[in-house]
Amino acid sequence: MSMNGIERIRKYQQSHGTVYTLKRLGQKAAQQLLGSYDRRWMRERVSAEELKKQRDNQPSAGLISVVIPVYNTDPEMLSDLLESLESQSYLNFEVVLYNGASTREETLAVLKEKSENEPRFRVIHGKTNRGISGNTNEAVTYARGEYIALCDHDDLLTPDALWRMAECIVEKYPDVIYSDENRITQNGRRHMDPHYKPDYCPDTLISDNYMCHLTVIRKLLLEAVGGMRAGFDGSQDHDLFLRLTEKTDKIEHLPYILYSWREVFSSKSHTDLYTCLENGCRAAVEHEAVLGRKADAIPVNKEIRLWYEIPEDVSVEAIVHGDSEEECQECLGELQFRTDWPNLTGSIVVAGETERIALINEAARTSSADYLLILDAGVTEMNRYFIREMLMYAQRDDVAGVTGVLTDRKKHITHGGFALGMEHTVQCINEGMFVTAGGWHDMMNKVHNVSAVSLCCLMVKRENWLDLDEGYRGGLAAADLGLRQKQGGKWFVFTPHAQAVKEPCSLLLSGDERDPEDIARYEERWGKDVYDPCYSRRFGRKKANYQF
Repeated sequence: MSMNGIERIRKYQQSHGTVYTLKRLGQKAAQQLLGSYDRRWMRERVSAEELKKQRDNQPSAGLISVVIPVYNTDPEMLSDLLESLESQSYLNFEVVLYNGASTREETLAVLKEKSENEPRFRVIHGKTNRGISGNTNEAVTYARGEYIALCDHDDLLTPDALWRMAECIVEKYPDVIYSDENRITQNGRRHMDPHYKPDYCPDTLISDNYMCHLTVIRKLLLEAVGGMRAGFDGSQDHDLFLRLTEKTDKIEHLPYILYSWREVFSSKSHTDLYTCLENGCRAAVEHEAVLGRKADAIPVNKEIRLWYEIPEDVSVEAIVHGDSEEECQECLGELQFRTDWPNLTGSIVVAGETERIALINEAARTSSADYLLILDAGVTEMNRYFIREMLMYAQRDDVAGVTGVLTDRKKHITHGGFALGMEHTVQCINEGMFVTAGGWHDMMNKVHNVSAVSLCCLMVKRENWLDLDEGYRGGLAAADLGLRQKQGGKWFVFTPHAQAVKEPCSLLLSGDERDPEDIARYEERWGKDVYDPCYSRRFGRKKANYQF
Protein backbone atom coordinates (compact mmCIF):
# COMPACT_ATOMS: atom_id res chain seq x y z
CA MET A 1 0.00 0.00 0.00
CA SER A 2 1.26 3.50 -0.84
CA MET A 3 2.22 5.98 1.87
CA ASN A 4 -0.70 8.14 0.72
CA GLY A 5 -3.10 5.23 1.30
CA ILE A 6 -1.66 4.54 4.76
CA GLU A 7 -2.00 8.22 5.70
CA ARG A 8 -5.64 8.24 4.57
CA ILE A 9 -6.38 5.19 6.73
CA ARG A 10 -4.63 6.78 9.70
CA LYS A 11 -6.69 9.98 9.38
CA TYR A 12 -9.87 7.94 8.96
CA GLN A 13 -9.06 6.00 12.12
CA GLN A 14 -8.52 9.23 14.07
CA SER A 15 -11.94 10.61 13.13
CA HIS A 16 -14.00 7.40 13.03
CA GLY A 17 -12.43 5.15 15.65
CA THR A 18 -10.45 1.93 15.33
CA VAL A 19 -13.38 -0.50 15.36
CA TYR A 20 -15.31 1.22 12.60
CA THR A 21 -12.15 1.73 10.52
CA LEU A 22 -11.40 -2.01 10.66
CA LYS A 23 -15.02 -2.73 9.70
CA ARG A 24 -14.81 -0.41 6.67
CA LEU A 25 -11.47 -1.92 5.60
CA GLY A 26 -13.08 -5.35 5.73
CA GLN A 27 -16.02 -4.16 3.66
CA LYS A 28 -13.69 -2.58 1.10
CA ALA A 29 -11.61 -5.75 0.84
CA ALA A 30 -14.72 -7.89 0.43
CA GLN A 31 -16.04 -5.64 -2.32
CA GLN A 32 -12.81 -5.27 -4.26
CA LEU A 33 -11.32 -8.75 -3.85
CA LEU A 34 -14.36 -10.97 -3.40
CA GLY A 35 -16.96 -8.94 -5.29
CA SER A 36 -19.44 -9.03 -2.39
CA TYR A 37 -21.42 -6.07 -3.74
CA ASP A 38 -20.65 -6.82 -7.40
CA ARG A 39 -22.77 -9.98 -7.22
CA ARG A 40 -25.64 -7.97 -5.78
CA TRP A 41 -25.20 -5.40 -8.53
CA MET A 42 -25.42 -8.12 -11.17
CA ARG A 43 -28.65 -9.44 -9.66
CA GLU A 44 -30.30 -6.03 -9.37
CA ARG A 45 -29.33 -4.43 -12.68
CA VAL A 46 -31.93 -4.09 -15.40
CA SER A 47 -32.67 -7.31 -17.30
CA ALA A 48 -32.51 -7.83 -21.05
CA GLU A 49 -36.27 -8.39 -21.07
CA GLU A 50 -36.91 -5.09 -19.31
CA LEU A 51 -34.57 -3.25 -21.68
CA LYS A 52 -36.51 -4.63 -24.65
CA LYS A 53 -39.76 -3.40 -23.11
CA GLN A 54 -38.21 0.03 -22.62
CA ARG A 55 -37.00 0.21 -26.21
CA ASP A 56 -40.49 -0.71 -27.40
CA ASN A 57 -42.12 1.88 -25.13
CA GLN A 58 -40.39 5.23 -25.58
CA PRO A 59 -41.50 8.05 -23.22
CA SER A 60 -42.35 11.28 -25.04
CA ALA A 61 -39.79 13.31 -23.17
CA GLY A 62 -38.11 14.93 -26.14
CA LEU A 63 -34.38 15.20 -26.75
CA ILE A 64 -32.04 14.74 -23.78
CA SER A 65 -28.55 16.16 -24.25
CA VAL A 66 -25.70 14.40 -22.46
CA VAL A 67 -22.80 16.83 -22.04
CA ILE A 68 -19.29 15.54 -21.44
CA PRO A 69 -16.15 17.62 -20.83
CA VAL A 70 -13.06 15.94 -22.27
CA TYR A 71 -9.39 16.64 -21.74
CA ASN A 72 -6.75 13.96 -22.40
CA THR A 73 -9.09 11.31 -21.02
CA ASP A 74 -7.81 7.74 -20.80
CA PRO A 75 -8.98 6.37 -24.18
CA GLU A 76 -10.19 3.06 -22.77
CA MET A 77 -12.28 4.79 -20.10
CA LEU A 78 -13.70 7.22 -22.66
CA SER A 79 -14.60 4.33 -24.98
CA ASP A 80 -16.33 2.52 -22.12
CA LEU A 81 -18.41 5.59 -21.34
CA LEU A 82 -19.44 6.16 -24.95
CA GLU A 83 -20.34 2.48 -25.36
CA SER A 84 -22.56 2.74 -22.28
CA LEU A 85 -24.34 5.62 -24.00
CA GLU A 86 -24.69 3.71 -27.26
CA SER A 87 -26.48 0.97 -25.28
CA GLN A 88 -29.20 3.26 -23.90
CA SER A 89 -32.79 1.98 -24.11
CA TYR A 90 -34.04 5.55 -24.53
CA LEU A 91 -33.33 6.54 -28.11
CA ASN A 92 -34.02 10.28 -28.31
CA PHE A 93 -30.76 11.65 -26.97
CA GLU A 94 -27.59 13.33 -28.18
CA VAL A 95 -24.09 13.38 -26.74
CA VAL A 96 -22.14 16.64 -26.85
CA LEU A 97 -18.44 16.17 -26.10
CA TYR A 98 -16.46 19.36 -25.62
CA ASN A 99 -12.78 18.64 -26.18
CA GLY A 100 -10.71 21.19 -24.28
CA ALA A 101 -7.70 21.10 -26.62
CA SER A 102 -6.61 17.55 -25.77
CA THR A 103 -3.08 16.66 -26.88
CA ARG A 104 -3.30 12.91 -26.33
CA GLU A 105 -3.56 11.26 -29.74
CA GLU A 106 -5.38 8.17 -28.41
CA THR A 107 -8.08 10.36 -26.87
CA LEU A 108 -8.53 12.29 -30.13
CA ALA A 109 -8.74 9.01 -32.04
CA VAL A 110 -11.61 7.77 -29.87
CA LEU A 111 -13.47 11.07 -30.33
CA LYS A 112 -12.99 10.91 -34.10
CA GLU A 113 -14.08 7.29 -34.42
CA LYS A 114 -17.21 7.69 -32.30
CA SER A 115 -18.39 10.93 -33.93
CA GLU A 116 -17.94 9.46 -37.41
CA ASN A 117 -19.87 6.27 -36.65
CA GLU A 118 -22.61 7.48 -34.28
CA PRO A 119 -24.68 10.41 -35.58
CA ARG A 120 -25.98 11.20 -32.09
CA PHE A 121 -22.42 11.96 -30.91
CA ARG A 122 -21.07 15.45 -31.62
CA VAL A 123 -17.55 16.56 -30.77
CA ILE A 124 -16.75 20.25 -30.33
CA HIS A 125 -13.03 21.00 -30.45
CA GLY A 126 -12.05 23.94 -28.28
CA LYS A 127 -8.84 25.92 -28.68
CA THR A 128 -8.01 25.88 -24.96
CA ASN A 129 -8.72 23.70 -21.95
CA ARG A 130 -11.25 25.59 -19.82
CA GLY A 131 -11.29 23.01 -17.03
CA ILE A 132 -14.24 20.85 -16.00
CA SER A 133 -16.55 23.80 -15.39
CA GLY A 134 -15.64 25.74 -18.52
CA ASN A 135 -15.65 22.72 -20.80
CA THR A 136 -19.03 21.62 -19.45
CA ASN A 137 -20.51 25.09 -19.95
CA GLU A 138 -19.24 25.17 -23.51
CA ALA A 139 -20.84 21.78 -24.20
CA VAL A 140 -24.16 23.07 -22.84
CA THR A 141 -24.16 25.96 -25.32
CA TYR A 142 -24.15 23.44 -28.17
CA ALA A 143 -26.82 21.18 -26.62
CA ARG A 144 -30.22 21.12 -28.35
CA GLY A 145 -32.25 19.23 -25.76
CA GLU A 146 -34.68 20.70 -23.23
CA TYR A 147 -32.91 18.69 -20.54
CA ILE A 148 -29.18 18.38 -19.91
CA ALA A 149 -27.60 15.25 -18.42
CA LEU A 150 -24.28 15.92 -16.68
CA CYS A 151 -21.68 13.22 -17.15
CA ASP A 152 -17.97 12.93 -16.35
CA HIS A 153 -15.64 11.70 -19.05
CA ASP A 154 -14.53 8.47 -17.36
CA ASP A 155 -17.72 7.14 -15.74
CA LEU A 156 -20.46 4.74 -16.87
CA LEU A 157 -24.24 4.87 -17.28
CA THR A 158 -26.51 1.86 -16.96
CA PRO A 159 -28.42 1.08 -20.20
CA ASP A 160 -31.74 2.16 -18.65
CA ALA A 161 -30.40 5.45 -17.25
CA LEU A 162 -31.83 7.90 -19.79
CA TRP A 163 -35.07 5.92 -20.13
CA ARG A 164 -35.69 6.27 -16.38
CA MET A 165 -34.98 9.97 -16.62
CA ALA A 166 -37.28 10.35 -19.61
CA GLU A 167 -40.08 8.49 -17.80
CA CYS A 168 -39.72 10.88 -14.85
CA ILE A 169 -39.81 13.91 -17.15
CA VAL A 170 -43.10 12.77 -18.68
CA GLU A 171 -44.68 11.93 -15.31
CA LYS A 172 -43.42 14.80 -13.15
CA TYR A 173 -41.98 17.48 -15.48
CA PRO A 174 -39.34 18.40 -12.87
CA ASP A 175 -36.51 20.90 -13.06
CA VAL A 176 -33.86 18.57 -11.62
CA ILE A 177 -33.65 14.78 -11.44
CA TYR A 178 -30.95 12.71 -9.76
CA SER A 179 -30.40 8.99 -9.28
CA ASP A 180 -28.59 6.61 -6.98
CA GLU A 181 -25.07 5.59 -7.96
CA ASN A 182 -22.21 3.29 -7.15
CA ARG A 183 -18.50 3.27 -7.79
CA ILE A 184 -16.43 1.13 -10.12
CA THR A 185 -12.78 0.28 -9.60
CA GLN A 186 -10.30 2.08 -11.80
CA ASN A 187 -9.70 -1.09 -13.82
CA GLY A 188 -13.44 -1.53 -14.30
CA ARG A 189 -13.57 -4.99 -12.73
CA ARG A 190 -15.72 -4.42 -9.66
CA HIS A 191 -18.72 -2.34 -8.69
CA MET A 192 -18.72 -1.23 -5.04
CA ASP A 193 -19.96 1.30 -2.50
CA PRO A 194 -23.58 1.77 -3.62
CA HIS A 195 -24.98 5.16 -2.67
CA TYR A 196 -28.67 4.82 -1.95
CA LYS A 197 -29.77 8.41 -1.50
CA PRO A 198 -32.58 10.26 0.25
CA ASP A 199 -35.04 12.44 -1.60
CA TYR A 200 -34.20 16.13 -1.76
CA CYS A 201 -33.16 17.22 1.74
CA PRO A 202 -31.80 20.79 1.84
CA ASP A 203 -29.62 20.53 4.95
CA THR A 204 -28.19 17.20 3.85
CA LEU A 205 -27.24 18.75 0.52
CA ILE A 206 -25.53 21.74 2.14
CA SER A 207 -23.35 19.41 4.23
CA ASP A 208 -22.60 16.98 1.43
CA ASN A 209 -23.09 16.78 -2.34
CA TYR A 210 -25.09 13.59 -2.13
CA MET A 211 -26.95 14.34 -5.41
CA CYS A 212 -23.84 13.99 -7.54
CA HIS A 213 -24.69 11.81 -10.59
CA LEU A 214 -26.65 10.95 -12.62
CA THR A 215 -28.21 14.41 -12.68
CA VAL A 216 -30.51 15.78 -15.38
CA ILE A 217 -31.37 19.51 -15.36
CA ARG A 218 -33.76 21.62 -17.38
CA LYS A 219 -31.54 23.61 -19.75
CA LEU A 220 -33.36 26.92 -19.19
CA LEU A 221 -32.78 26.61 -15.44
CA LEU A 222 -29.14 25.63 -15.93
CA GLU A 223 -28.60 28.70 -18.08
CA ALA A 224 -30.52 30.92 -15.64
CA VAL A 225 -28.07 30.14 -12.82
CA GLY A 226 -25.08 30.62 -15.10
CA GLY A 227 -23.99 27.00 -15.38
CA MET A 228 -20.93 25.81 -13.50
CA ARG A 229 -18.61 28.39 -11.96
CA ALA A 230 -14.87 28.43 -12.32
CA GLY A 231 -12.93 28.60 -9.08
CA PHE A 232 -14.89 25.82 -7.36
CA ASP A 233 -12.67 22.96 -8.55
CA GLY A 234 -13.54 19.67 -6.92
CA SER A 235 -16.87 21.09 -5.70
CA GLN A 236 -18.21 22.54 -8.95
CA ASP A 237 -21.18 20.15 -8.97
CA HIS A 238 -21.99 20.91 -5.33
CA ASP A 239 -21.91 24.64 -5.98
CA LEU A 240 -24.18 24.20 -9.02
CA PHE A 241 -26.76 22.10 -7.19
CA LEU A 242 -26.96 24.55 -4.30
CA ARG A 243 -27.59 27.40 -6.71
CA LEU A 244 -30.24 25.36 -8.53
CA THR A 245 -32.14 24.83 -5.27
CA GLU A 246 -32.27 28.60 -4.82
CA LYS A 247 -34.47 28.73 -7.94
CA THR A 248 -36.59 25.56 -7.68
CA ASP A 249 -37.85 22.83 -5.41
CA LYS A 250 -39.14 20.71 -8.31
CA ILE A 251 -36.45 18.11 -7.67
CA GLU A 252 -37.04 14.39 -8.17
CA HIS A 253 -34.98 11.46 -6.90
CA LEU A 254 -34.97 8.15 -8.80
CA PRO A 255 -34.12 5.27 -6.41
CA TYR A 256 -32.22 3.31 -9.05
CA ILE A 257 -28.48 2.99 -9.49
CA LEU A 258 -28.07 4.51 -12.94
CA TYR A 259 -24.49 5.72 -12.76
CA SER A 260 -21.10 4.27 -11.85
CA TRP A 261 -18.51 6.77 -10.71
CA ARG A 262 -15.03 5.52 -11.56
CA GLU A 263 -12.51 5.50 -8.74
CA VAL A 264 -9.57 7.34 -10.31
CA PHE A 265 -6.82 7.94 -7.77
CA SER A 266 -5.44 10.90 -9.72
CA SER A 267 -8.73 12.80 -9.37
CA LYS A 268 -8.78 16.02 -7.38
CA SER A 269 -10.99 14.52 -4.64
CA HIS A 270 -8.19 12.05 -3.94
CA THR A 271 -5.14 14.25 -4.46
CA ASP A 272 -6.37 17.54 -2.96
CA LEU A 273 -9.39 16.81 -0.77
CA TYR A 274 -8.81 19.84 1.45
CA THR A 275 -9.06 22.28 -1.47
CA CYS A 276 -12.27 20.55 -2.58
CA LEU A 277 -13.69 21.00 0.92
CA GLU A 278 -12.62 24.63 1.09
CA ASN A 279 -14.41 25.30 -2.19
CA GLY A 280 -17.45 23.41 -0.90
CA CYS A 281 -17.45 25.59 2.22
CA ARG A 282 -17.32 28.73 0.09
CA ALA A 283 -20.20 27.47 -2.04
CA ALA A 284 -22.25 26.72 1.09
CA VAL A 285 -21.62 30.18 2.59
CA GLU A 286 -22.60 31.94 -0.64
CA HIS A 287 -25.72 29.77 -0.90
CA GLU A 288 -26.77 30.63 2.64
CA ALA A 289 -26.20 34.32 1.95
CA VAL A 290 -28.57 34.17 -1.03
CA LEU A 291 -31.18 32.68 1.32
CA GLY A 292 -30.64 35.54 3.77
CA ARG A 293 -28.68 33.51 6.32
CA LYS A 294 -25.25 34.71 7.39
CA ALA A 295 -22.85 31.86 8.10
CA ASP A 296 -19.20 30.91 8.15
CA ALA A 297 -17.90 27.48 7.14
CA ILE A 298 -14.66 25.55 7.56
CA PRO A 299 -13.62 21.99 6.68
CA VAL A 300 -13.56 19.75 9.78
CA ASN A 301 -12.66 16.06 9.42
CA LYS A 302 -13.71 15.98 5.77
CA GLU A 303 -17.02 17.70 6.56
CA ILE A 304 -18.44 21.14 5.79
CA ARG A 305 -18.90 22.73 9.22
CA LEU A 306 -21.33 25.66 9.20
CA TRP A 307 -21.56 28.28 11.94
CA TYR A 308 -24.60 30.57 11.73
CA GLU A 309 -25.07 33.94 13.36
CA ILE A 310 -27.73 33.98 16.10
CA PRO A 311 -29.12 37.10 17.78
CA GLU A 312 -27.67 37.00 21.30
CA ASP A 313 -30.86 38.27 22.94
CA VAL A 314 -33.19 35.42 21.91
CA SER A 315 -34.66 33.51 24.83
CA VAL A 316 -34.85 29.75 25.30
CA GLU A 317 -37.12 27.92 27.71
CA ALA A 318 -36.17 24.34 28.54
CA ILE A 319 -39.27 22.24 29.24
CA VAL A 320 -37.84 19.30 31.17
CA HIS A 321 -40.19 16.35 31.60
CA GLY A 322 -39.80 13.30 33.80
CA ASP A 323 -41.26 11.06 36.50
CA SER A 324 -40.07 13.07 39.52
CA GLU A 325 -39.51 16.71 40.38
CA GLU A 326 -36.04 15.97 41.75
CA GLU A 327 -34.92 14.36 38.50
CA CYS A 328 -36.30 17.25 36.44
CA GLN A 329 -34.65 19.89 38.64
CA GLU A 330 -31.29 18.10 38.45
CA CYS A 331 -31.46 18.00 34.63
CA LEU A 332 -32.43 21.66 34.41
CA GLY A 333 -29.64 22.66 36.78
CA GLU A 334 -27.05 20.73 34.80
CA LEU A 335 -28.30 22.27 31.54
CA GLN A 336 -27.91 25.78 32.98
CA PHE A 337 -24.47 24.95 34.39
CA ARG A 338 -22.98 23.21 31.36
CA THR A 339 -24.27 25.24 28.41
CA ASP A 340 -23.33 28.73 27.32
CA TRP A 341 -26.66 30.33 26.35
CA PRO A 342 -27.21 33.41 28.54
CA ASN A 343 -30.96 33.89 28.13
CA LEU A 344 -32.10 30.46 29.34
CA THR A 345 -35.08 29.74 31.58
CA GLY A 346 -36.72 26.49 32.52
CA SER A 347 -39.92 24.78 33.56
CA ILE A 348 -40.61 21.21 34.56
CA VAL A 349 -43.31 18.70 33.69
CA VAL A 350 -43.69 15.90 36.23
CA ALA A 351 -46.07 13.23 34.98
CA GLY A 352 -46.40 9.62 33.91
CA GLU A 353 -46.72 8.63 30.27
CA THR A 354 -50.51 9.06 30.22
CA GLU A 355 -50.53 12.75 31.14
CA ARG A 356 -47.11 13.84 29.96
CA ILE A 357 -47.87 14.79 26.35
CA ALA A 358 -50.82 16.99 27.32
CA LEU A 359 -48.71 18.79 29.93
CA ILE A 360 -45.86 19.34 27.45
CA ASN A 361 -48.39 20.92 25.07
CA GLU A 362 -49.66 23.20 27.82
CA ALA A 363 -46.14 24.28 28.80
CA ALA A 364 -45.27 25.02 25.18
CA ARG A 365 -48.45 27.00 24.53
CA THR A 366 -48.04 29.16 27.63
CA SER A 367 -44.33 29.84 27.20
CA SER A 368 -43.23 33.38 26.31
CA ALA A 369 -39.72 32.35 25.19
CA ASP A 370 -38.56 32.66 21.59
CA TYR A 371 -37.48 29.00 21.49
CA LEU A 372 -38.49 25.83 23.29
CA LEU A 373 -36.20 22.96 24.22
CA ILE A 374 -38.19 19.82 25.04
CA LEU A 375 -35.83 17.69 27.12
CA ASP A 376 -36.17 14.38 28.94
CA ALA A 377 -35.04 14.60 32.56
CA GLY A 378 -32.68 11.69 31.96
CA VAL A 379 -30.54 13.74 29.55
CA THR A 380 -27.19 14.67 31.08
CA GLU A 381 -23.59 15.66 30.22
CA MET A 382 -24.60 18.22 27.57
CA ASN A 383 -21.67 19.73 25.71
CA ARG A 384 -21.00 23.46 26.03
CA TYR A 385 -22.65 24.48 22.75
CA PHE A 386 -25.59 22.11 23.13
CA ILE A 387 -28.18 24.90 22.93
CA ARG A 388 -26.32 27.14 20.47
CA GLU A 389 -25.82 24.33 17.93
CA MET A 390 -29.54 23.58 17.80
CA LEU A 391 -30.53 27.26 17.81
CA MET A 392 -28.54 27.84 14.64
CA TYR A 393 -31.02 25.68 12.70
CA ALA A 394 -34.16 26.21 14.79
CA GLN A 395 -34.12 29.94 13.93
CA ARG A 396 -35.15 29.15 10.36
CA ASP A 397 -38.83 29.46 9.48
CA ASP A 398 -38.75 26.24 7.43
CA VAL A 399 -37.44 24.12 10.35
CA ALA A 400 -39.97 22.28 12.51
CA GLY A 401 -37.42 21.07 15.02
CA VAL A 402 -33.78 20.22 15.71
CA THR A 403 -32.12 17.45 17.68
CA GLY A 404 -28.58 16.67 18.68
CA VAL A 405 -27.03 13.25 19.12
CA LEU A 406 -27.73 11.35 22.34
CA THR A 407 -25.51 8.51 23.49
CA ASP A 408 -25.17 6.15 26.42
CA ARG A 409 -22.22 6.56 28.76
CA LYS A 410 -20.08 4.35 26.54
CA LYS A 411 -20.67 6.78 23.65
CA HIS A 412 -22.99 4.49 21.67
CA ILE A 413 -25.84 6.31 19.94
CA THR A 414 -29.25 6.10 21.60
CA HIS A 415 -30.91 8.76 19.45
CA GLY A 416 -29.98 10.38 16.15
CA GLY A 417 -33.42 11.00 14.71
CA PHE A 418 -36.09 8.52 13.58
CA ALA A 419 -36.49 6.54 10.38
CA LEU A 420 -40.15 5.93 9.52
CA GLY A 421 -41.76 3.01 7.73
CA MET A 422 -39.66 0.45 9.60
CA GLU A 423 -40.60 -2.81 11.26
CA HIS A 424 -42.17 -1.97 14.63
CA THR A 425 -43.31 1.30 13.00
CA VAL A 426 -40.35 3.59 13.77
CA GLN A 427 -36.67 3.07 14.62
CA CYS A 428 -33.87 5.23 15.99
CA ILE A 429 -31.21 5.79 13.34
CA ASN A 430 -27.86 4.06 13.92
CA GLU A 431 -28.79 3.02 17.43
CA GLY A 432 -25.83 1.39 19.17
CA MET A 433 -23.15 2.71 16.79
CA PHE A 434 -20.13 4.45 18.33
CA VAL A 435 -20.80 8.16 18.07
CA THR A 436 -17.68 9.14 16.09
CA ALA A 437 -17.92 6.27 13.60
CA GLY A 438 -20.02 8.25 11.13
CA GLY A 439 -21.70 5.28 9.49
CA TRP A 440 -23.23 5.34 6.04
CA HIS A 441 -21.44 8.03 3.99
CA ASP A 442 -20.38 9.54 7.31
CA MET A 443 -23.93 10.80 7.86
CA MET A 444 -23.73 10.86 11.66
CA ASN A 445 -20.83 13.31 11.50
CA LYS A 446 -22.77 15.73 9.26
CA VAL A 447 -25.78 17.94 9.75
CA HIS A 448 -28.66 16.35 7.84
CA ASN A 449 -32.43 16.09 7.64
CA VAL A 450 -34.47 13.39 9.35
CA SER A 451 -38.21 12.82 9.23
CA ALA A 452 -38.83 12.96 12.97
CA VAL A 453 -37.02 13.33 16.29
CA SER A 454 -37.65 12.20 19.83
CA LEU A 455 -39.29 14.15 22.63
CA CYS A 456 -36.13 13.37 24.59
CA CYS A 457 -34.47 16.26 22.75
CA LEU A 458 -36.33 18.70 20.51
CA MET A 459 -35.49 22.37 19.90
CA VAL A 460 -38.17 24.39 18.10
CA LYS A 461 -38.99 28.04 17.48
CA ARG A 462 -42.06 28.74 19.62
CA GLU A 463 -44.03 30.20 16.72
CA ASN A 464 -43.39 26.94 14.81
CA TRP A 465 -44.66 24.77 17.66
CA LEU A 466 -47.40 22.35 16.65
CA ASP A 467 -49.29 20.62 19.45
CA LEU A 468 -48.54 16.95 19.96
CA ASP A 469 -51.48 14.62 19.47
CA GLU A 470 -52.66 13.92 23.01
CA GLY A 471 -54.24 10.67 21.90
CA TYR A 472 -50.76 9.08 22.13
CA ARG A 473 -49.17 7.88 25.33
CA GLY A 474 -45.57 7.40 24.18
CA GLY A 475 -42.93 8.25 21.63
CA LEU A 476 -45.08 7.70 18.55
CA ALA A 477 -46.45 11.18 19.23
CA ALA A 478 -43.10 12.51 17.99
CA ALA A 479 -43.24 10.46 14.78
CA ASP A 480 -46.80 11.67 14.22
CA LEU A 481 -45.59 15.26 14.74
CA GLY A 482 -42.87 14.77 12.14
CA LEU A 483 -45.34 13.63 9.50
CA ARG A 484 -47.73 16.50 10.24
CA GLN A 485 -44.93 19.07 10.06
CA LYS A 486 -43.71 17.58 6.79
CA GLN A 487 -47.19 18.09 5.34
CA GLY A 488 -46.72 21.77 6.20
CA GLY A 489 -43.44 21.89 4.28
CA LYS A 490 -41.14 22.02 7.31
CA TRP A 491 -37.96 20.05 8.00
CA PHE A 492 -36.36 18.36 10.98
CA VAL A 493 -32.61 18.76 11.37
CA PHE A 494 -30.07 16.53 13.10
CA THR A 495 -26.79 18.10 14.20
CA PRO A 496 -23.96 15.95 15.56
CA HIS A 497 -22.41 19.01 17.18
CA ALA A 498 -24.98 19.13 19.99
CA GLN A 499 -24.18 16.14 22.18
CA ALA A 500 -25.53 14.74 25.43
CA VAL A 501 -25.93 11.45 27.28
CA LYS A 502 -29.27 9.63 27.47
CA GLU A 503 -29.77 5.96 28.22
CA PRO A 504 -32.45 4.26 26.07
CA CYS A 505 -36.09 4.74 27.10
CA SER A 506 -39.60 4.23 25.70
CA LEU A 507 -39.66 7.69 24.09
CA LEU A 508 -36.72 6.69 21.91
CA LEU A 509 -38.70 3.92 20.18
CA SER A 510 -35.71 1.59 20.05
CA GLY A 511 -37.56 -1.70 20.33
CA ASP A 512 -40.89 -3.39 19.66
CA GLU A 513 -42.42 -2.88 23.12
CA ARG A 514 -44.78 -0.17 22.04
CA ASP A 515 -48.26 0.71 23.20
CA PRO A 516 -50.68 -1.24 20.94
CA GLU A 517 -53.19 1.61 21.07
CA ASP A 518 -50.50 4.07 19.96
CA ILE A 519 -49.57 1.81 17.06
CA ALA A 520 -53.21 1.46 16.02
CA ARG A 521 -53.71 5.25 16.16
CA TYR A 522 -50.54 5.91 14.17
CA GLU A 523 -51.33 3.32 11.49
CA GLU A 524 -54.95 4.45 11.17
CA ARG A 525 -53.74 7.98 10.38
CA TRP A 526 -50.63 7.25 8.32
CA GLY A 527 -50.94 3.60 7.22
CA LYS A 528 -48.63 0.67 7.86
CA ASP A 529 -46.17 1.48 5.08
CA VAL A 530 -45.08 5.04 5.80
CA TYR A 531 -42.72 6.61 3.25
CA ASP A 532 -39.65 8.29 4.68
CA PRO A 533 -38.04 10.72 2.18
CA CYS A 534 -34.91 10.98 4.33
CA TYR A 535 -34.18 7.23 4.46
CA SER A 536 -33.91 5.11 1.31
CA ARG A 537 -36.26 2.16 0.84
CA ARG A 538 -33.31 0.21 -0.53
CA PHE A 539 -32.22 -0.46 3.06
CA GLY A 540 -33.58 -3.17 5.32
CA ARG A 541 -36.51 -2.35 7.57
CA LYS A 542 -35.56 -4.24 10.74
CA LYS A 543 -33.08 -1.64 12.02
CA ALA A 544 -32.38 1.87 10.79
CA ASN A 545 -28.66 1.21 10.36
CA TYR A 546 -28.36 1.63 6.57
CA GLN A 547 -27.90 -2.10 5.95
CA PHE A 548 -29.09 -3.68 2.69
